[in-house]
Amino acid sequence: MDHDTGNLREVLDGVENGLHNLKVHQSDDQLVIGLDFGTTFSGIAYAFASENKPELVSIMDWPGLEGRKQPKVPTVICYDPDDKTSFTWGGMKHKSNAVQGVKLLLDPDQPRPIYLPESTAKADLKKLGKPPVDVAADFIGAVYKHALAKIEASIPSDYFLMCQKQFVLSVPAVWSDKAMNTTLIAAKQAGIHPITLIKEPEAAAMYTLHTLQEKSLAVGDAFVICDAGGGTVDLISYEITSMSPRLELKELVLPKGGMAGSLGLNRRFEQSVKELVGEDQYYTLRKTKGFEQATIQFDQTIKTAFRGNSDEDYYINFPMANLEDDPTNNLVSNCWNMKGDDVKKIFDPLILDIERLVDDQVNLVKVKRMGDQHPKAQEIKAIFLVGGFGSSQYLKGRLETIHPDIQIIQPHDAWSAIVKGAVLSRLPQQASVVSTQAPRHYGVSAMEIYDDAIDKNQPMVFDASDGRNRAKRMTWYIYKGEDLKRENKINFPFYRTLDENFDADDLIFKDALVQSEQKVPPTHPGTTTQTNCVLTADLRSADRSKFKKRIGRDGAPYVDVHYNLVVTTGATLKFSLELHGTEIGSVDANYG
Repeated sequence: MDHDTGNLREVLDGVENGLHNLKVHQSDDQLVIGLDFGTTFSGIAYAFASENKPELVSIMDWPGLEGRKQPKVPTVICYDPDDKTSFTWGGMKHKSNAVQGVKLLLDPDQPRPIYLPESTAKADLKKLGKPPVDVAADFIGAVYKHALAKIEASIPSDYFLMCQKQFVLSVPAVWSDKAMNTTLIAAKQAGIHPITLIKEPEAAAMYTLHTLQEKSLAVGDAFVICDAGGGTVDLISYEITSMSPRLELKELVLPKGGMAGSLGLNRRFEQSVKELVGEDQYYTLRKTKGFEQATIQFDQTIKTAFRGNSDEDYYINFPMANLEDDPTNNLVSNCWNMKGDDVKKIFDPLILDIERLVDDQVNLVKVKRMGDQHPKAQEIKAIFLVGGFGSSQYLKGRLETIHPDIQIIQPHDAWSAIVKGAVLSRLPQQASVVSTQAPRHYGVSAMEIYDDAIDKNQPMVFDASDGRNRAKRMTWYIYKGEDLKRENKINFPFYRTLDENFDADDLIFKDALVQSEQKVPPTHPGTTTQTNCVLTADLRSADRSKFKKRIGRDGAPYVDVHYNLVVTTGATLKFSLELHGTEIGSVDANYG
């Protein structure tokens, strides 16, 4: 072998080794990216799972917010009136009316408190002609692409491209399964895949307790997490079940929540301005820069500074608004001298709602632990306040007055606790939630042999295949408040009777997953049950020798197809299909 050929062999060997190393990195190294898509602010954090002690890093630089370092960007999007594919977002300057609060439209069935003025988001989207899921996808996609560019710029590009990427998206704990599925659809439309969901207060709990676990925490300690964000306030409670080799938590009682987020303060402020200046002046004022400046001043200064002092004075300016002076109500020269009581009136309906939610959660935890004969039944270690609204000193002070025996803690970095906890949830050997509470009853309805004692007054159907009368009855597989182990599989057995000469398409079955919010699940489907989703099971690829042939009472040949719909529990329900213990075919869930 001559010298040049030897050098070439060395080069080729080096390339081959490099490709081998690429494959190793590609299969082993993981980049976990968490996305907190909020009502008022959104953020992204990430970590490299391959590191021994992964560092949780928040994206701090955002378009339009140059010169400011913050872990969140405003959840705002503004479309070009002439081109709906073009938009500005976040902190960018917006030329026309921007859309805010689109997240709340992903779960339109959430009860809206009577003290909140109607949001304009629905009307804004109607004028825009885009459904909420598309607007959410546009915003999520913009945030995601910006974040990926920032992450790639911080490490060698080759390594960034090699890493497997896992995405985790946080959602309110009290959202419906349909709303969670809609959020997943928006994320997938934005090009984010593979993606998992995590409940927002669960993520906050994992991060908060993970950072505090060396500070006098112990197995058996119970905590209440109050995640007070822009749109929703979620309450969730956990007990520590293990500290080593990793922090493990179990959910104690059903999460509670409502639309008492800080966006409601902004809506109530605007309503107060309307009452102050009158409808005619307000209609003109809303279109001015002066009004925009006033709302920013309230949002960024007064809202965060208020501690409940009735004697405090606050000044709201409406530059160049030409408002009529009203000295009686402290409006002079386009400046409103807000008194502490004026601010208190804006805060108090929301604060009262949060106090009620916290009180309910605390009492439920105490009752649950007494029922379990827990040695620390009456003890709740702390109430953690996280989220943007959770940093309010006024809220903290009010809760301390109501619960003097429980420490109220506003953890460091509370604003980014959710997004960092979302990342933490996908890091091995760091922290995990091992069980949660079923939020509602889940089951199916099926035709059962008619029983006079059970099915009285229910519709009766004659079954020609066996000559019996039948009635539709519920079978419940998951019960509200039941402890559900994470990634636990629950089998929902089904069967279908087909004519012997069935077509292939006859092996596509539709079954409704039924839910009920009642305390005691009903025996029959009706007004207290609702369809959660329709599951389409495709058994066309199944081994037909597994089907059971029989002759019916009418003398005709039939085929019985027995199969299991398998539900895997997690932040969302995952569905698969089994025939005689073997996973086959596919299941699609349609939430309507």
